[in-house]
Amino acid sequence: MKVMKILLCVFMLGALLLPMTVFADTMVDDNFVDEIGEIDCPYGTPTIDGVINTAEGWSAAQYIDKTNTDGCWGGEEVVITGNIYRAWDKDNLYIAADISVPEYTICTGVDDIETDNVTGNMPGWNGDVFVYSVDPLQALLNNGFNNDAAPWYCFGLFEDGTVKTYRTHFNDADITEQVKGLGAQTATGWRFEVALPWTLLCADTAEYSFGDAPLTPEITAKAGNKISGAMIYYDRVFDPEQNGMITGSRYVTIAKTLPDGTPGIMCSGWILQAHGMHFMLSGGPVDDNGAADGDGGAGETNNGGTNTNTNTNTNTNTNTNNNNTNKPANNNSSANKGNSTGSSSPQTYDGFGYAAIALFVAAIALHFISKKRSATR
Repeated sequence: MKVMKILLCVFMLGALLLPMTVFADTMVDDNFVDEIGEIDCPYGTPTIDGVINTAEGWSAAQYIDKTNTDGCWGGEEVVITGNIYRAWDKDNLYIAADISVPEYTICTGVDDIETDNVTGNMPGWNGDVFVYSVDPLQALLNNGFNNDAAPWYCFGLFEDGTVKTYRTHFNDADITEQVKGLGAQTATGWRFEVALPWTLLCADTAEYSFGDAPLTPEITAKAGNKISGAMIYYDRVFDPEQNGMITGSRYVTIAKTLPDGTPGIMCSGWILQAHGMHFMLSGGPVDDNGAADGDGGAGETNNGGTNTNTNTNTNTNTNTNNNNTNKPANNNSSANKGNSTGSSSPQTYDGFGYAAIALFVAAIALHFISKKRSATR
C-alpha cells in the first residue's frame, strides 16, 4: 500500500511538471529576434493590378521571416517568408505582399474551416489569408483597448485574380466592394496589392471606439503619422487524418516587448498592444506655408483629441537586422505542419488539461485506497 501511494505521488508530480515543460517550450522562440518596428511608408499612388512595381510609388520591400514574425499563437514554427510593401496618398493606404509558403491554398469562398475560438471571429476566407490588423495613430491603444483586437482586414486571393477583403472583429462582413485588390499565384506562393480607403479605416476606428477616437482622413493621412498594425497570416494546409483543410498555424509580426514589459511572444499575438509593424507616413503634399503636411507647421490639425503621439512609441524596439529589405522570398519548409491540432488556441493549454485529468484520476485513486485501508482496520 505504501508503495502504491509513493507511485501515485510521483504520478501527480509528473502531471504538474509536464504542462510547465510544454508551456516553456512553446513560449520560448529561439528564432524570433526582434520586431519589425517603424518602417517608412512613402507618399505615392501605385496601380492596383496585381503586379508589384516599385517604380509606381511603393516603398522598399520589408522582408518577413521567422526572425521578425512569430508563431506564438498557433504553436508552429514560422515557415512563410516574403516581402511587404506600402504606400499612401490622401485617399488610400496601400499594401502589397509577395509571400512564399510551402503549401499555398487559394481561396474559393467564405471560411468554412473553423470559427476562431480565441477571438470569436473567422479569418474570412477558406484558403491562405493575409490579415492586416490596424490601429491608425494608435488611437485605440491610447483609448484603453490594449487587450482587444483591432479591426481585421482579411485578404484572400481567388482563382480569377481578385483579392477579396473580409472585415472581422468589428461589423463582420465581406467589404470587397470598398477595397480594390488584385493578385496572382506564383511559383512559391502568391502576391497581392490592395487599396484600403482612409474613409473606411477612420470610420471603423471611430465606431469601434464608441466615438472616443474620432479619426478622419484629414487627420490621419498626414506625413509623420504612425499607422500601427500587424500581419496575421493564416496558413491553410491539407490534413489527411481529417481528409480536409485545416489551419496549420498563424504567424504574427509581433512586438518584441509590450508597453508593460511583457515579452511579445508570451502574449496573445492578436491583441492590438502586440502590434509590431508600424508604417510611418512620409512625403506627401505641402501645406500653405510650403511645409510637408503633418510636420507640425502652421495650420496643422491635431489628432482630434484621441491623445495619440505619432512620433514616439515606447513599444517600438527597432533592430536594423530585422528591418531587412529586398531579400529573396525563400521557400523554407523545415517545419512539420502535419502535427497541428487545427485549433487556434496555443497548444500549451492541452498540457494543463491533461494534467487536470491526471490529478483528478489520482485523487480518486487515493480516495479509494484510503477507504479500503479504513475498512480493513
